[in-house]
Amino acid sequence: MNVKNIVFYAVIGLGALGLISMILFEPGSLLRTILTYALLAAAIYGIYRFVISRRGNSQENNAYKKAVRQSKKKYQPAKQAKSSKVRKIQPAQRKPAKKASAARLNGPKLTVIEGKKGKKKKRMTL
Repeated sequence: MNVKNIVFYAVIGLGALGLISMILFEPGSLLRTILTYALLAAAIYGIYRFVISRRGNSQENNAYKKAVRQSKKKYQPAKQAKSSKVRKIQPAQRKPAKKASAARLNGPKLTVIEGKKGKKKKRMTL
């Protein structure tokens, strides 16, 4: 065993010994200490959440939330229609299937962004 392991186990052992002695001789003090640490942790967590919520309302975050709402609005109705009230459709009432090309038109719109692949970098020559 190296020195680090010995020190580690010694600290753990002393902590366990102190915990056992507090349980046996001062249980009220142990409960008070645990309650103090729990309240301190809750206060730190509350302050942290408050700061994060203040910082989180930036324009960038708002733009992201707006994009998420639009995406949900665009793609959610198809899923909701399946999960909402289930009706049995009579064979005579079925609508003819749409063509595959119509489904492609409703897909995402992609844009090509011109890059600088063809351009060479100006380099200094010696």
